[in-house]
Amino acid sequence: MSTTVSIILATVFAVLVAVGGYIAFILRQRSPLAATFPFLKPTHRKLQAEERAAVERYLQQNERRGAGSFSISTHMLGLNEKLTLIPQSENVYPVTQTITRYGVASDEPNKWRYYLDTVEVHLPPFWEPYITQDNHVELIKTQSIPLVISLNGHTLLNHVYESTPLATPVVTSPAQNSSIRKEESEHIELFNIRKETVQEHTLNQSNGVREASAICVALILLFISLISPVIVVPWLIVVAVILVGWASWGLFRRPSKKDLKEVHCLRGTPKRWGLFGESNQGNISSITLGIIDLIYPPHWQTYVTRDLGQKTDIEIYLNRQVVRQGNYLSLNDEVKNFPLQRWGKNMVLMCGSLLVLVMLLAYIPMGLPLKLSLAWIQGANSTHVTSVQALEGTPLRIGDTLKVQGFGMCSIPSNDKNNRSYAFMPFDCSGIYWNQAAPLPLPESETIEKASVLLATVNTQLHPISGSDQKINPQLATAIEKSGMILLDDFPDIVLKTQDLCRSEDTCVRLKNALINLGNAKNWNALVKRAQSGAMKGMNVLLRPVSAESLDSLVNTATSSFFIQETRRAAEALNSPPPGGFLIASDEGKQLVSHTPSNISLNELGALEQWRELQRLSGMLLHTPFSAEGIITNITIDANGTRHISLHSKPDAITLWRYLGTSLLLVIVSVSLLTNGFLLFKRFRKSQRRIADIQKHYDNCFNPSLSSMSLRSFE
Repeated sequence: MSTTVSIILATVFAVLVAVGGYIAFILRQRSPLAATFPFLKPTHRKLQAEERAAVERYLQQNERRGAGSFSISTHMLGLNEKLTLIPQSENVYPVTQTITRYGVASDEPNKWRYYLDTVEVHLPPFWEPYITQDNHVELIKTQSIPLVISLNGHTLLNHVYESTPLATPVVTSPAQNSSIRKEESEHIELFNIRKETVQEHTLNQSNGVREASAICVALILLFISLISPVIVVPWLIVVAVILVGWASWGLFRRPSKKDLKEVHCLRGTPKRWGLFGESNQGNISSITLGIIDLIYPPHWQTYVTRDLGQKTDIEIYLNRQVVRQGNYLSLNDEVKNFPLQRWGKNMVLMCGSLLVLVMLLAYIPMGLPLKLSLAWIQGANSTHVTSVQALEGTPLRIGDTLKVQGFGMCSIPSNDKNNRSYAFMPFDCSGIYWNQAAPLPLPESETIEKASVLLATVNTQLHPISGSDQKINPQLATAIEKSGMILLDDFPDIVLKTQDLCRSEDTCVRLKNALINLGNAKNWNALVKRAQSGAMKGMNVLLRPVSAESLDSLVNTATSSFFIQETRRAAEALNSPPPGGFLIASDEGKQLVSHTPSNISLNELGALEQWRELQRLSGMLLHTPFSAEGIITNITIDANGTRHISLHSKPDAITLWRYLGTSLLLVIVSVSLLTNGFLLFKRFRKSQRRIADIQKHYDNCFNPSLSSMSLRSFE
């Protein structure tokens, strides 16, 4: 069974590794340019050598043209950055898309910026007249922005490169179906370029759900390792550790300088003007700074309009996202004064911890691992004793290793064990009573002896042995035998022995009635008096075979009830040892004595055989050598002052580490469940109020008079 489970788990693990490797391979094969354009088709071709040479010539010429020109806006937006072909990207991607352009306030010959959808591309300026409604474009990836190498059949291969500077063609009218924006002469001052702060960087980071999910998967893998074959345990633990390490690195690492984006600090006059010239008075996305369309956080909508038409300091990312404006609006201050309350990761961790906790409690017994782990932490002792006095003088605690050797009595379980009722209670040598008292006497019973005598008398008369002494004439006995009848040659003896056994009127009622009928008496007392007076001496009773069988059954039934009753009574007496001492028991049910058990179940024996077996076992097990060794899992004292010590077999190294791992995992998931549950409740409540608190703070900043008036009215 373990081999089958091992093969299944190994197969599943191999499949997971293969699927993960395939996904990683696909992701590696995916071009970064394909991830940039959502509309890009997966088909592509390789860049030819002639095209590469033409691109390099164009880039060299573009570098010479851009060496002498510079403007704040174009530098900030990366328009004059050097275009260099990335050697790792040899793919050419075809696109059919509308090209959008708008003007740039600059003294450069080329004053246009071009977009495919929302992504900026570099279009050679000499292709301006060829822009149509639906443009077939081919792109390659460069270090700054994608480069168009082909437009509607025109390629860089067909362009004639001149030694003179490139001349921008005169465009008398906008290209068909291209969005054009008029030039803006508003001056923008770039007075600083800084790295974003850690608080600003935090706003653009993930909410930690992915890392929290990885930790939950690691916890599940650790749980599986507790019940898996040894062969796969190291692999599961290694994968879990890797997942936890990766997730922890993602959650707690501080961003490096390379991770921090550049923030451009500008000074200018913001105005309301849409990207393509249309007016959008109800939306803050229509606010521009010169030719730069600003992107504001949604909760700034009621505050940014205060700076329209005024000289204002504005700090933005290269993607035009505003991080600071004026004296009060600041994402850095928001995060510092009103920290982000990302509760999604706490919810994932809480659910994952609850799942693992339920699986632990449902599939793994937790009592023994917790006890052994606690003992291991406290430091366990090892004790070996051979006398009751030595054990009484030894301090014991759960988790200690105990080895005991001596002479004791096997215990007898109660009538109800594991919800089953037993007709006969055998000795249970998985528990040993060990004390200094004298051994209990062997079980004896006068009632058992009387029942045995009655049973033997009836069996002798109903089933005579050939050649035995006969109390009647041999010829008559032979004649009776030939007729098929059965003769009771000493009927009064049966009556007297029945009376001796069944003295109470409510016992052996059916047997007494049968004997009254056979003796032709009025009642039982009259029949007993006749038998005791000798009036029935020499009286013989002749029975048919059916009647003889009925009499035999009645006698067996009557005597069996006495056998069973006396057997149970004797067993209960044996189960009441002298007070004090110890009851050393194996919690696994292992036998602590070495004796050969009977091949026949004791419950399959007859009533008289059970009594005899009880006497035989009592002679062996009331005072027998035993040996017990294991780890103490429980210590209690009963009402008689007997100390009960439960032992568990000493686990091997692998089992011990499983116990420790189970306890450790239980503690981890319990702490995680409680901690993340508390943080989820706390952060969710604060998250609901965060934006309102920020807006209240801005209201106080922009309207200090209203705040002071509210304070006075409150006073």
